[in-house]
Amino acid sequence: MGHCARSMALIAALALLGACAERKDGMQTVRDGLFYDGLAAFHEGFYPEAANRWERAARFGDAEAARNLGHLYRQGLGVEQDAAKARDLYQVAADAGVISAQYNLGMLYLKGGNTLPPDRTLGLHWLGKAAAAGLPPAKVELERQTAEPAPAPAPVAAEPAVPKDVAVPVEVVPPFIDPPAVAKVQIGSYRVLADAEKDWLRLRPKGLEREIISVRMGERGTWHRLLAVGSPEAVEAYCQEAARHKIGCWPGKRN
Repeated sequence: MGHCARSMALIAALALLGACAERKDGMQTVRDGLFYDGLAAFHEGFYPEAANRWERAARFGDAEAARNLGHLYRQGLGVEQDAAKARDLYQVAADAGVISAQYNLGMLYLKGGNTLPPDRTLGLHWLGKAAAAGLPPAKVELERQTAEPAPAPAPVAAEPAVPKDVAVPVEVVPPFIDPPAVAKVQIGSYRVLADAEKDWLRLRPKGLEREIISVRMGERGTWHRLLAVGSPEAVEAYCQEAARHKIGCWPGKRN
């Protein structure tokens, strides 16, 4: 199978998986693990590893992982830069209802890329969907775009040089929405895996996802570290609550 055929097969598979509304709990755990591993790798600068994890998560139907993989293809981080493939991945996430992906898709269509010509009509369409869903950057950019006349086609003849005493306006291009910061905090270390799982169900930290890392400790056997993963703000809120109740909170390295 050629490269193009494989690429189309991947995108088709992602589209089908991203549209699934019902997810089994076991698979959700797998998706979450791959997603947060990729996020940590991204913030550490290990872009090929982030791409590997997010591609696997996206194949399992994680729409946000598909969006983040689109970021990597758009910027050429850890993968060969390919704006058309970034467009396809953003499309998967946007169709699954990820609002930030709708905004990113709109911005990509407006700007174009190395393998994707600009398309103002589609760009405004997806910006409009993100703005209607209440995303502030989409609202701002949509207002800016609709307040300005559509850009005229580039002239064939060379433009005259701009006099040195004339200021040339610099266009400020709004940023894309890239992966957020992520932080981890260790809740505790357990000899029995079931005890770690029970503690998580008991605590259920708001806005945080579970991560359990099993570590072989030589003669002491295998111990299981229970961590909570999420935004630095959510981790900080958990640690403040943990301090009041005198329970575990050991912040790890912020990625």
